[in-house]
Amino acid sequence: MHDNLSELPITDDTPINLKENTCPTREQRLSVAINAYYGTMSDLVKGTREKSLVQPDRCFEQSGNCLLALNAQRLISIRDSVLLFHSPIGCAAGQHSSHELFQHIPIEQGRPADLGFFHAVSTNLTDSDVVFGGGEKLVAALKEADRRYSPRAIFVVTSCASGIIGDDLEGAVNEAQPHVKAKIVPCHTEGFRSRVTQTGYDAFWHGVLKYLVRKDLPREKDLVNVTNMFSYTWMDKIEINRLLTKLGLRVNFIPEFASVEDLERMGAAAVTAPICPTFADYLMRGLDEHFGVPYFNDVIPFGIKKTDEWLRRIASYTGKEKEVEELIKEEHATYIPKVDKIRQGLEDIRKRMVAKGTKKEGEKLTAIGAVGQGRVIGHAVFLEELGLEVAAACAIDYDSLIADSFDSLVKEVGDFIVLVSTFQAADYANLFARLKPDLSLQAPFKGGVIKTAHTIGTIHWLRGHNHPSQVQAGYAAPSDTGICPAELPEHCTDQAACRLR
Repeated sequence: MHDNLSELPITDDTPINLKENTCPTREQRLSVAINAYYGTMSDLVKGTREKSLVQPDRCFEQSGNCLLALNAQRLISIRDSVLLFHSPIGCAAGQHSSHELFQHIPIEQGRPADLGFFHAVSTNLTDSDVVFGGGEKLVAALKEADRRYSPRAIFVVTSCASGIIGDDLEGAVNEAQPHVKAKIVPCHTEGFRSRVTQTGYDAFWHGVLKYLVRKDLPREKDLVNVTNMFSYTWMDKIEINRLLTKLGLRVNFIPEFASVEDLERMGAAAVTAPICPTFADYLMRGLDEHFGVPYFNDVIPFGIKKTDEWLRRIASYTGKEKEVEELIKEEHATYIPKVDKIRQGLEDIRKRMVAKGTKKEGEKLTAIGAVGQGRVIGHAVFLEELGLEVAAACAIDYDSLIADSFDSLVKEVGDFIVLVSTFQAADYANLFARLKPDLSLQAPFKGGVIKTAHTIGTIHWLRGHNHPSQVQAGYAAPSDTGICPAELPEHCTDQAACRLR
């Protein structure tokens, strides 16, 4: 750990060392990595550049964050695999709901017909194991998981308990691997390692890069790695696949619902394109450094403008420059009129509010959006496209990898409040009570529904939500849902006028 912030880079250019057992934490490798902040975005960027931001300690905390749990939600869906918790049984209990989360998605939308491949096993560490060690249990669990399910890979995730007692994860893996057909992938996800969620993702990607990605595969010029995370919906996956397929490209969505083979062939792709630039930062850099797969991380496909840019970036790596311009022209013809209709609907609502005296002449409707730090970039520009003023954005954590993008965002849409808060409902309630936005974009797991907003648009309910209104990425996201995102029942006298169908 660095004691002096001046020793740390604003962004991390240190080569990824796959000889190490795991990655450094984001606090160790970056000048700023925090999960609590309130202030303007410009001050956040300024503090990052001056290396003056520090992690504040809370005097009141309603909930916490767990590197293990957030990773498990993704890993449980990887086909041909077993997720092995080196933990007390409670750490694995939350995965029992995974089947229910996805089973209602129609098979014709791409869900596997049989979700029986969701396999989670726990070493069930007890008080005795905490005293005497759980290494033997882990070796036995690896052999049993291989015998019972015959997987292609076993992902071992560590817990606070196994980390505290200092079990030798790599030693157990090396002991078990000769007796296990599946490839064992250790992931150091102890909950206490870091306050920053992204560290858990980095730990998983480190294991994948080190143990799974193959170097002996030929380059596939039409293959695009797209990193999809839990806070994007099933419908986002469909929309991204629709657009890239129209360009004649194949999409390798990772990690959710990927097969082990999909992870192995990431090193053969033409480019890695993020939906969230910080969720897969470690993976993208690792694929570039060790496998020669280029990437970009400064744009995500939210709204018309940014989706255009995202597609053009992919086209520049895949030789589809001509095709992408034809696609953009075609999509604009379909969706820009629909966006214009929504924008006009919002303007009509604003005028009615002015007439009622709840808005001043020339005052815009205000909105609060985002969940993760990467999504702030997309939401802010998208809300501006709709003629809204961005009052604030929320993120569950923040690190300096996103500082340059935030700096550019201030110049593009103006300054606004940023709340960095890890699932703290009181923080969100205070923010909404203070700013009184007309519209908020939320996810219920972020801290619940805030009734102080005039109206609420859900980003999504859960990853398995397949309602068309929950699309966030691509062109269909802002305009083709059939539901007006600007419905303000408190102010609208004619509900039919608000539903821009």
